[in-house]
This record gives sequence, C-alpha cells and structure tokens, in this order.
Amino acid sequence: MKKTGWFCTYTPVELIHAANVIPYGIRSDSKAEHEDVLLGDSMCSYVRSCMGGALTNVYDDLSGVVIAHSCECMRRLSDGWKFRQNQIKPKLIHILDIPKVVSESSIKFFASSLKRLKNDLEKEYGPISDESIRSSIEKYKITRTLFKEIDDLRKNENTSITGIEIEELVNDYFAIPVEVFNEKLKKFIDSKKDSDSPDSRPRVMIAGGPGNKSLIKTIEESGGLCVAENMCTGLRAFAGTYGEEKDPFDLLARLYLDKTPCPRMLGEKSREKTQELPQLINDYKVDGIIYFSMKFCANMQMDWALLKNHTNLDIPMKVIEGDISSEINEREVYSFIKRLKKRKKKNES
Repeated sequence: MKKTGWFCTYTPVELIHAANVIPYGIRSDSKAEHEDVLLGDSMCSYVRSCMGGALTNVYDDLSGVVIAHSCECMRRLSDGWKFRQNQIKPKLIHILDIPKVVSESSIKFFASSLKRLKNDLEKEYGPISDESIRSSIEKYKITRTLFKEIDDLRKNENTSITGIEIEELVNDYFAIPVEVFNEKLKKFIDSKKDSDSPDSRPRVMIAGGPGNKSLIKTIEESGGLCVAENMCTGLRAFAGTYGEEKDPFDLLARLYLDKTPCPRMLGEKSREKTQELPQLINDYKVDGIIYFSMKFCANMQMDWALLKNHTNLDIPMKVIEGDISSEINEREVYSFIKRLKKRKKKNES
C-alpha cells in the first residue's frame, strides 16, 4: 500500500487516507540532520532533519508528501524539496496553506485549501469521493474517541499508564493504517482500565511543539511520571471537536483549525492555551510543567514567554531548549524532578 508523508498536525490526514494511501507522519529525527546542505544553520533541527532525510533517501518508500506552510522554516523546507525534487524519490509534493488565525473567513479559506489538496491527491492516486472522505473521517473519529478514553485513565491519580507507553502509541499512529491502530488502542485500553496502582511520582506535563525522543524517557528515568503531552508529537495530534457541517471539507477545516492551538497560531486562538492550562493542570493533577523549546524556533520561544509571563500558576515550570536530534540535558531534568519530589512531599506532609 502506498504511503504519503505529512509534517504538521494541522494536516487533515483523513484526506490522505481517503485516497487509499497510508498517511505517514514524519515527526521524528531522520538521523540525517547534518546532511542538509540547503537550508542553513539558522533553521530548526526538525526541518533540517526532514531535508537531510530527503537528500539521503530516508523517505524513498513514500510516494508523495504534504508539506504544510505552518511556519517559515517549513516554507523553506518546501523550497528545498522542490529545488532538489529531481534527486528525491517521492513524486507528489503538495504545499498546504494553513491560516494562523481562526475566523469564519479563515475556516472557509482552509476548506478551499483542502479541496486543492484533494485535487493533487487525485492526480497521483485516482478519484476521491465525498463518501470515502466521510468514511475516513469516521475512522479517525474513533481514534480520537479512544484516545479520549486513554486520557481519562491518565487523569486517575493511581494510573498505571506511563508516558513512554503513550509515546509508543503515538509513534504507531504516525506510521501504521488507522484501522490497525484503532484495534491496538482498544487492546491497550482493555489492558489498562482495571490496572490502577498507587504511584507517588511527581506528575509532569510536557508542552511545546515537536518533541525530542529522549525527553519522556529521561523524565521517567529521573523519577517523574508524564501524564500529559501538550505538544505536536503528543495528544495535540488527537485534539478537536466535530461539528455538524455536511460538507466534509468544511467539517475538516473547522475540526483542525479549532483544536488546541500550537505555538504558530495568532490572535484570540493563541490565548486559549493560557486560558485552558489551569484546568488541564487540575484535570491531570500536574505537579510541574516542562516546556521543550526547539532551538531556532521563534514560535516556541514566544509561546514559552506567553506561558511564563501571562499565567499565574502555583506549580513549577521549566524550559528546556534543545534539538530534535540531540540528547536531552539529563542534569536539568533530574534537578527539576528532584525539586518536584521535595515539593510534593512537603505538600503531602
């Protein structure tokens, strides 16, 4: 079965699935960041990893890619990919325009962008009917519903679900057919819903954009427990509320734009993250927040400043800056978890 790569969680994977193609999320390190000879050192490591992977045949098993214009670095990725397209195997390349504000006019614009995506997918894979799009929407709706069940289990103070387990599930979501993934989620829920156990570890929420493969592992090896990942490579990929729109493009446009905002969003939508944070902290019983900020990402740097300066939270927050490909500073993580342990013990005494 053919696969089409996507890079941003604002990409409606339902349209790719409706083309009878596996949506493949390019969300992790390609291990070829330093092979990027086009974009320059001022690009974030995620984009350079994607470009380096393309130039070194890491994505040769893909038949195409959908590159979302989610930020200027991603726009430069699309420039580089098109410039060297004669050396890169995936044939289809579609640039998806995504609004940075949410309004009725921007939702309408995004719906028209999705129709252009559908047209390009049809040129490569054949006709895509509205019925097949609606069928795909229903399958991914099941995915979101199942992850909501897992979310509810994680809110339990005695949850047996670890952040490492969730990270493995999310990685599977990016790589395997949704039908197979949904069955895996059902089995996971069945194995966990009656397996609560007391856990005194400090509960940590991770925030930011794309994550680092070492972060969750380092947190939990340091004695913390990840209970929520408010990031692109975490639960933000499954956010969104379904409306009553009959047109599938209108429904998808509103579903994706109106979900929990990422650092790229502007206007009133961008403020939702600070407004909802106290409720998330309460729901997940969070003891501390680690914000992972990727180097050279202006969006994440501004997002961290917004959270730090415009939220009045009674829990510790820590920013860790790094690359998608490098190892996490274990000393910083260990020191923060140690601080949370002391604070938790003091509050419980």
